[in-house]
Amino acid sequence: MAEEVEVEIFGQVFRVASGEAAPAYIQDLAYYVNEKMRAIALSTKTMPVNRMAILTALNIADDLFKLRDSYEQSARLVHAKTEQLISLVREQLDSE
Repeated sequence: MAEEVEVEIFGQVFRVASGEAAPAYIQDLAYYVNEKMRAIALSTKTMPVNRMAILTALNIADDLFKLRDSYEQSARLVHAKTEQLISLVREQLDSE
């Protein structure tokens, strides 16, 4: 059963249904979003909160895309290395 978790992001309190996630995980997500918003607030002049939220969303999306690209690059490297190892093992087995 989904539990409601109260979180605070940029001074506003939200009640979020946790679904399958642990309440502590929801708190961690809220903390991450709050820190991103605070960083934007410190680096920009006064702007409406809704604009700041959109900039925060774009920054988080950028983080996601960079991590996804890094993961895909790592997965390709692991696949290539695995293929090399398989080839070496086959060569050894064939030479016996």
